[in-house]
Amino acid sequence: MAALRRGFKSEAERISATTRAELGLTLVERLDCSILADHLGIPVISLPELERHGACAKNIRRLVSADSGFSAMTICVGSRRLIVYNAAHSRRRRANSLAHELSHVILEHPPMPAIAHGGCRKWDDSLETEADWLAGALLVPRDGALHWMRNGGGFDDGAEHYGVSTELFRWRVNQTGVSRQLAARLRKRRRP
Repeated sequence: MAALRRGFKSEAERISATTRAELGLTLVERLDCSILADHLGIPVISLPELERHGACAKNIRRLVSADSGFSAMTICVGSRRLIVYNAAHSRRRRANSLAHELSHVILEHPPMPAIAHGGCRKWDDSLETEADWLAGALLVPRDGALHWMRNGGGFDDGAEHYGVSTELFRWRVNQTGVSRQLAARLRKRRRP
């Protein structure tokens, strides 16, 4: 994973707060990525739906197979966008995949070919890292995670509340400093 540019983590939290406010959501409410996509004017369809629109059935089967690793992608034509996701994945994984793709759009990352010459997958590590971080901030804002944990919530129920995997919720709590902040608060309370 590439290092994030200086100040990006704070920027992502601000983007998350602004985006959630535009949708009428607080930092402790679950974000429905399909509503965010609609808000941004981006259609979202599953791979089977793509097949109904003329994509090759053989290629679709390959993408939904367990070993393909395909989660989601954004198709760009001019200024138009279409997000295609793997409906075979769990609801929580789909949430993260859609948030990741929407993050590329929100951050105005330039469209790039998915496949390089020679047939290998192509991506820009720094752009993918930014999209990963913003996706996490959109789904589980730092202050929302802090509120959840401060009020006696745990990783599993926090993940359920936000509609994400336990791993993602735990990653947000640990990577945003929420766990350190809570530990420091606990140490302060225990002092005589």
